[in-house]
Amino acid sequence: MQIIKYSWLLALLLASCKPAPVVEIDRFPVKVEKNHLIFTAGDPQLKSIGVQQAKENDTVILHLTGKLVWNEDVTTNVFSPLAGRVASIKGARGQKVKVGDELARITSPDFGQAQADAVKSEADLALAKRVLDRTRDLLKQGVLPQKELDTAQNAFDDAQSERDRAVERLAVWGGRGGDVNGAFALKAPMDGVIVDRNVQPGQEVRSDQMLAGMAVVAAPLFIISDPESLWVHLDVSEQDLSNLQVGQKLEIRSRAYGDQVFPGVLTVIGQSLNPETRTVVAKGSVANPKKLLKAQMYVDVNVITQVPRMPQVPVKAVFLREGKACVFVRQSESDFEMRQITTAAEDAGHVFVSKGLNADEAVVSEGALVLESLLDANTSTANASSEKAEH
Repeated sequence: MQIIKYSWLLALLLASCKPAPVVEIDRFPVKVEKNHLIFTAGDPQLKSIGVQQAKENDTVILHLTGKLVWNEDVTTNVFSPLAGRVASIKGARGQKVKVGDELARITSPDFGQAQADAVKSEADLALAKRVLDRTRDLLKQGVLPQKELDTAQNAFDDAQSERDRAVERLAVWGGRGGDVNGAFALKAPMDGVIVDRNVQPGQEVRSDQMLAGMAVVAAPLFIISDPESLWVHLDVSEQDLSNLQVGQKLEIRSRAYGDQVFPGVLTVIGQSLNPETRTVVAKGSVANPKKLLKAQMYVDVNVITQVPRMPQVPVKAVFLREGKACVFVRQSESDFEMRQITTAAEDAGHVFVSKGLNADEAVVSEGALVLESLLDANTSTANASSEKAEH
């Protein structure tokens, strides 16, 4: 009985000597004061936060891709107005031509018929004139009645009208009366440079070649243009349309020439949207005095827009809170203020801030979402403690 008593006392003594439970204490607590997150000095979380100063800017650069094409205001596609076979070619790619210069000679039955009609009409007119003159003489001598003169006059008028028609028809194709050889000269309709040729000697051509039962428009025999002036076609998405205005400056770059910039101007903004790509075609003009740029070349195009001068911050620095744009602004090494802002245009990963931020303020560009989560967590904890104290 004595042994049991001492055992109970020993157990009680050992139980009273157990160490007290360890209470863990947060070495780096984060305070929340209104919209400020205040870190404890030395908090390792500060190393994951990157900041960037807001810089003022007044230029928005919209980056697009484009395709160079011939300037249609100084370009013509040359087709043959007559059917026939190409006998010879005088025009070559890169050759400068003037209005009326011969590009090719085509042996055309239609042209030969027009020549023959013109020659025949001249002969018929000459015959009708001789008949009229003889009739007048005989009328004066009293040999023929007046009605014979009237008939001769009508025949002469008809022959003259037919001659004028035949000569005019031949002149439309650049021909003159005389030889009947069917050799039609295809001539340049404007000054310029032959920038493309799609015809070979012996090739058959047709006057309806553009619509000769083909699924697509046939290639012209020659293309004459001024390569010192080009157009650039741009596909613009719906969200970028608000940044475009006719007259804006363009900076055009080609991979062929590195960072060399070719200046241009935006001239046309399309009035309809492509239902498949959801883009609008815009058009600009670009000077090409050294002829370095080529038609069908793909280029990078910067559209320059001037805006009121305002601070600019990285897009990743901005987050939405209750539907409103916000950023964290560093007030000190450990103090970060959440601030509501009003955003404007975007530009290459940056956004303009029209209200709520001053230039040169340090904005959190890395770790903004981490700060937001810390703000939410600490705010929830503070609210819970407040409610517990009230109860």
